[in-house]
Amino acid sequence: MTGTQDTLAARSPVEGALAVVREEPGLVAMTLAAVAGLAISIYLTTVHYMGAPLVCTNSGAINCSAVTTSKYSVVPATNLPITIPGMLWFVVSGGLAAYALVAQRRQRPESERLRLFQLLWGAAGMAFVLYLVYAEIVLIHNICEWCTVIHLLTLVTFLVALYRFQQARLLSLPPPRSRASAVAARTHGPPRSRPPQRPRGRRH
Repeated sequence: MTGTQDTLAARSPVEGALAVVREEPGLVAMTLAAVAGLAISIYLTTVHYMGAPLVCTNSGAINCSAVTTSKYSVVPATNLPITIPGMLWFVVSGGLAAYALVAQRRQRPESERLRLFQLLWGAAGMAFVLYLVYAEIVLIHNICEWCTVIHLLTLVTFLVALYRFQQARLLSLPPPRSRASAVAARTHGPPRSRPPQRPRGRRH
């Protein structure tokens, strides 16, 4: 084992977990966002099926009841509340982040495909969020506080995924000097060796 591996192996589980948190704050943020989003989605789904009043403002522009009881609160052509796809989205998002955290804890290299999938998953969530924000502002003319929190959590997840993907791409690039050498080699080819010169004889 190297010195670094010995140090990591000597850490307690709590110390190892804290080290991963310090090294990967983005993954931790994505995991916490998924937990919070899942909890809110479960709450909204429960209220939907029980018909209980929401703990939310219901007057003026902020009116949760107007939003959660509108036709835009269910999946089109179904009676399924949109909070159920939201729950599934946060479960997958949190599962991907937790998997990456476990891999970091076990000192396994993180796949670039995983970061790409996190980015695509976050982009899909943001596309749905934009549709919901449009429905609230333009079609319903009311805003739901709980929905806004979920929208912000989705935005945070997308931005963190985008940042992590860009960082992975930057780290995979060779250093600037190596890139310049590679470009020069492709452009000019390998250096040509000069033919040996014959010794010139003396004139008498």
